[in-house]
Amino acid sequence: MSDLPVSLDVPLSSLVRLAIEAWRLERWLKRVDAPESVGAVRHALRQLKDVLSEHGVEAVDLTGSPYDPGLSPDVVEAIDDPAAPEGPGVIDETISPVVLCGGAVVSHGQVITRRRRTPTNAADDRSAGE
Repeated sequence: MSDLPVSLDVPLSSLVRLAIEAWRLERWLKRVDAPESVGAVRHALRQLKDVLSEHGVEAVDLTGSPYDPGLSPDVVEAIDDPAAPEGPGVIDETISPVVLCGGAVVSHGQVITRRRRTPTNAADDRSAGE
């Protein structure tokens, strides 16, 4: 046992993947009717998140947040919703979380937004597709 290293040099990309998969597991667990057998899975998830936190890595789910074009996630789809409030809209769903390390964005994430289509953002949509 004495030949084992005390610490390992882990690439940040591996921690980012771990953060994204822990986020997916957490999202899945929220959808499950909590039978007793998921207690062990919840415990494992807490342990994963604790390890990530010790290294300053955090996965951020932006679902329900107001969309800000200056934010880091990539918009994979913008849903036209006449009932949405004026403005740039809200994040309807997080497809992949934003991952932070020490507060800095290391993975941009992907989101779906919901907004009211206006002549201004409709022109933005056309120019984005060109």
